[in-house]
Amino acid sequence: MLTGASYRAVTTVFPIPRLSDVSLSPHVGPEGAAHAARLLELSERLAGSGRRGEALDAAREAGQILRGLARVDPERYLADLAEGLTVLALRLSQARRIREGVGVSRETARIRRRLTQQDYDAHAPGLAESLRRLAVDLSAAGELRDALSTAQESVDLFRSLSRGTPSTYDTGLAQALTTLACRLSESGRPSDAFVIAQQAVSVRRRLAQTDPDSQVLGLAAALSSLAPRLRTVGYVDEALDQAREAVDLYRRLDEDEPGSCTGELAEALKVLAACGAAVGCHEEALEAAEEAAALYRGLARRTPALHTPEVVRCLGTLARRLSDVGRHHEALAATQEAVSISRALAHSAPDTHLPDLADALKAHAACLRDADRLDGALAASREVVSIRRTQVRSSPTTYTPALAESLYTLAVGLYTASQLHESLTTARESIDIYRRLVRANPASHTADLARALNILTLNLNRAGRMNEALAAVQEAVTIYRSLVQIDPAAYKPDLAACLHNVATCLGDTGHRSAALAAIRETAVIRRELAERDPATHAPALAPCLHRLAKRLAEAGHRGEALETAREAADLYRSLTRRQPQTFSQGLADTLGTYASVLQWSGQESDAARVRRELEVMTEQMARKSSV
Repeated sequence: MLTGASYRAVTTVFPIPRLSDVSLSPHVGPEGAAHAARLLELSERLAGSGRRGEALDAAREAGQILRGLARVDPERYLADLAEGLTVLALRLSQARRIREGVGVSRETARIRRRLTQQDYDAHAPGLAESLRRLAVDLSAAGELRDALSTAQESVDLFRSLSRGTPSTYDTGLAQALTTLACRLSESGRPSDAFVIAQQAVSVRRRLAQTDPDSQVLGLAAALSSLAPRLRTVGYVDEALDQAREAVDLYRRLDEDEPGSCTGELAEALKVLAACGAAVGCHEEALEAAEEAAALYRGLARRTPALHTPEVVRCLGTLARRLSDVGRHHEALAATQEAVSISRALAHSAPDTHLPDLADALKAHAACLRDADRLDGALAASREVVSIRRTQVRSSPTTYTPALAESLYTLAVGLYTASQLHESLTTARESIDIYRRLVRANPASHTADLARALNILTLNLNRAGRMNEALAAVQEAVTIYRSLVQIDPAAYKPDLAACLHNVATCLGDTGHRSAALAAIRETAVIRRELAERDPATHAPALAPCLHRLAKRLAEAGHRGEALETAREAADLYRSLTRRQPQTFSQGLADTLGTYASVLQWSGQESDAARVRRELEVMTEQMARKSSV
């Protein structure tokens, strides 16, 4: 697709006409094929200018002409039909006509298979690419199992082709590997996704070394795709390095040819913002998000139809990064702007932009919660659920997972607002949907079911239904243990959080020794995670150690309680030095426990010293809260 400076140059020489200016009369033979080619070129230019409806119309008309030609002379025109349908599938995807796009992509793959059987060397590359495109469309439609198998078939075919002539097919292989990595990630296999994404980057680096002028752009795209996968499996520092490299590459390309990859640079900056936030580099993350938003605003001024939806999504990223540094008022303003823009878009084209409105409202609800405006957050979350129900009625396969996720988010908000009855009802509906999804596709939705069981546990526990709460959280633990066997790096943090809740439920039902065993296991996992990635996991380890120290003391394990309380206090001191507003209260609570255990252990002077530290800290906190 033509973008940036290249697009402006083309449209200066060849102004884009209105679709109505192009004759759509029937054509046959070479004249028809030439007319279809002109329509496909027009579709490309219209899409590049954001006129997606007209671009789709042009691609449809080209497809109709090519279908007629292929019926009359399939040997001559079937390959042309496949090319035309490829463009049509892309236009349908851009217009959010997901189900129709899947149908066209499937038809394209069937035609390519037929052609490949007739002439493998000529048509196997086209089949490999059509399979890759079909995998993307199947994913968008929620058909994740078929999407994964189709992406794998595309990679296998490109690998076979690349072995013969790598210089010709490595670019296609890299694209197919990136698609496969995305499908593995959404299928609940993040570690496998990471391995495949690394392979894609390796291929891209090799290509960039041999032909930097044409291949550096692809390397930047692969790095930007790999970075989130690294972050998901715990390699947060490496993820940040990859994101920075991608931004640097895009920035140099955009400087060499201004406007050539401004949109890609903005997307890479969004990835950098997320990766920076994951390791606590909040200022760098905010700067990246602000630059991304500024770039998209500039693009939207030139081609509003094409880039205004990206402004909406980028404002959500910016809001999260503003919240990270405590600028909640500005974060809220950003999400309010995103909601206003997406409402206007959804009003003009609901089929295309209603999902954007739901995403904007979701981000807005989160910012409202951060600002303690719980009523507003609940109203936004309820509207998201309403939108998702509407979407499910029109396309259940595509949008049912989004409905379940929106119900889960609403249940969490209702629980926070102490609206327990409605929260419990909403959580149960979310769980019921996830159970159905798990039966159809366990790899993609099992972790979501466990997460929903956790909020059900909290509701049941607060409602005093302790045994039901314990049953729910034990089911969640069983799920997470099975997921840890498949992908420990991805799911150990979730298992630890769930075991923490198990310890609470066991304690509340009088199972003291079992509760102690659960919190011990939680601490073992949290320590392991914090050793590998302290920036991410130390904040969760500190309260876990404090709780373990209290349980050990209750059980009479004096020596172990003392060592654990000391470890918890030391860790909280370190965290509080870096983020006093976040961790001061936790440190104060832990110091109280530590002093009590010291007193119990006969270490009077040390207990007195810790109590003095606690008194000084309490006074400081009181002064700050009174300002």
